[in-house]
Amino acid sequence: MITDRHYEIIVYGATPGGIGAAVAAARRGRRTLLLEPSPYIGGMMTSGLGRTDIDWLDASGAIYREFAHRVEAHYTAQYGTASPEAEACNRGMFFEPSVARAILEDMLAAESRLTLVRRSELLSAEAVDGRLTAIAIETEAGEGEWQGRSALSADVFIDGTYEGDLAAMAGVPYEVGRESRDEWNEEYAGVLYMNFGPSKEVLPGSTGEGDDRIQAYNYRLCLTDVPENRVAPGKPASYNREEYASLSVDAAEGRVRSIRDVLNILPVPGGKTDTNNHHYCMCSSDLPEENGTYLEGGREERQRVRDRHRHYYQGLLWFLQHDESLPEAFREDAQRWGYAADEFADTDNFPPQLYVREGRRILGEYRFTENDARLAPGLGRSPIHADSVAVGAYAIDSHATRKREAAGRNVALEGFLGLGWLTEVYQIPYGVMVPLGVDGLLVPVAVSATHMGLGTIRMEPCWMQLGYAAGVAADLAIAGGAAPRDIPIDNLQDELLAADQLIGFYRDIDASGLMGKAIQYFGAKGAFRSYEARPDEPLTVERASALLALARLLPGGSRFPALPAAGAVLPAGADMGPRLPREEPSPAAYWQRHPLLTQGLAGRWLQAAGRALSAGTAGAAGGSVSASAAARASSPAAAWLRTDSAAAAEGGPSASGGAGEAAPAVSVGEWCALLYGLLLEARRAGSSGSGGR
Repeated sequence: MITDRHYEIIVYGATPGGIGAAVAAARRGRRTLLLEPSPYIGGMMTSGLGRTDIDWLDASGAIYREFAHRVEAHYTAQYGTASPEAEACNRGMFFEPSVARAILEDMLAAESRLTLVRRSELLSAEAVDGRLTAIAIETEAGEGEWQGRSALSADVFIDGTYEGDLAAMAGVPYEVGRESRDEWNEEYAGVLYMNFGPSKEVLPGSTGEGDDRIQAYNYRLCLTDVPENRVAPGKPASYNREEYASLSVDAAEGRVRSIRDVLNILPVPGGKTDTNNHHYCMCSSDLPEENGTYLEGGREERQRVRDRHRHYYQGLLWFLQHDESLPEAFREDAQRWGYAADEFADTDNFPPQLYVREGRRILGEYRFTENDARLAPGLGRSPIHADSVAVGAYAIDSHATRKREAAGRNVALEGFLGLGWLTEVYQIPYGVMVPLGVDGLLVPVAVSATHMGLGTIRMEPCWMQLGYAAGVAADLAIAGGAAPRDIPIDNLQDELLAADQLIGFYRDIDASGLMGKAIQYFGAKGAFRSYEARPDEPLTVERASALLALARLLPGGSRFPALPAAGAVLPAGADMGPRLPREEPSPAAYWQRHPLLTQGLAGRWLQAAGRALSAGTAGAAGGSVSASAAARASSPAAAWLRTDSAAAAEGGPSASGGAGEAAPAVSVGEWCALLYGLLLEARRAGSSGSGGR
């Protein structure tokens, strides 16, 4: 056994979530080890799932956006910008498995602080006083010095597996199965018969009771109808025609008319497809009820389940192409399709990764439910999470948990559902990856969620971004000498926003600029009640004061001064008299007549804020400009805020309501950018006030 191997961060499982975590950690300078139990990296994104499940690219960020850009660059460079392949890649969200694998391999190889070891199976995990400290692995031949058994330790571990294997072995509590409607007040939880079609009719028998069932697994095939690249599927030795015989009745009664009614065959570049289970077919590529032993099974049992799913699928293809109970035209059309010869050459053109749609779900500091991805009562958006670290944008769904039965009336398989018309873009809180009871570990894939909640989080782009957040969080934990659960969430959000991760979604912002990042940050703290931030809208003094009060509650903001109580403050040296203040309009009447925050007033406030952030040292007036310069230099506010006294007096309304009344107003986005820039500066300078995670 190789002993005394220590890494700062160890990631187990090279799924997209694990890759996101490992890349983030390595890029932040941490000595990182990525372990993968199979010979292959990339999970489903390199194993046939070529149409990544996200509604639009603008609802993603950071590492997944980088991956998509690389995919698009590949197709445009190889085929041309106006080529069918470049168009078919859909801005990088659709791709061939081999292209995804090559890109992910390149991303990993580019990180000098990252070591990747494949064929490394977890044997045990050691937790001391509630903290995961070490693991033991066994590595197959072919990995050089890593061959055999190894004991490894790390400062922080990250479980990137679909199954949640490291978390389970470390003693993290978890659940498998479906909750009832009562447990988390989820409208569509538990036993459900739903017509997946447009009607979404719920059939009798939908009792909402919980059970230990999980949604069906399958494989995502890469098929092609290009003759020169097509390999005809063979008949498996374990072929059992009775498993597919109901399709003959479906064909005779008009429920299926071609292979496309049995399998969901959708194009990706290269004349290939991502072929999945068909939502409307009662006998498709999913295999409900036959994955129950997979999660807790050992190596042999898991391989048995994989083989069973593979042979079932191969038998389905054989039936569709050759069974004489189907119409001849049906069979001839089906025979147009075969495996892509240039994909998965080392596994007989069949993808190696079983689609584990649902594994263990840890019990974490927050449980994500159906309600977190739906419209929050009274808001124009999903619920707000102050510790948001990523955004999700895919319909809540689940595949079947039972095979075909009479209760489904030939239109529904129990457990199969899709809530696209109800699902909103949503925030994912950091707490879902922080396990209860075990420190030193983050779990960004087998997250803390109900069956329904996982039904939307379980998409590769989402997992990849959660993994990235976990890698950054692990780095911050090490840097601060803290457990991952205790890191300052605002610092994590700062780092994620700086890396173009989304922590909030708004339809009317540019998320890449400081203004967009500021709006996401304040949105996570409750400042915006819908998906429209209206960043260009003139800001009222009422709202400016409310945002300022919110900023004062956040780390770095406790020293922020109040807004000037008067509409104009004359610069020192200017004679205020003669004046009769008691005869002027009251402050309440004044602000009613002048409801907007002007640039001059904001400039005056910024002067005082600079003095406050300079810690009250002598010469604070000079220090105030330097104290805010870094934040303002990159801020959209830099162009309109002039902080010298003369400019401030010139820009604001006069006490008597004179010429200054027409001064331009500050916008919502500008004020957010200014406040967030100052918060960033204060936090980076170590002058953070009260308020944590």
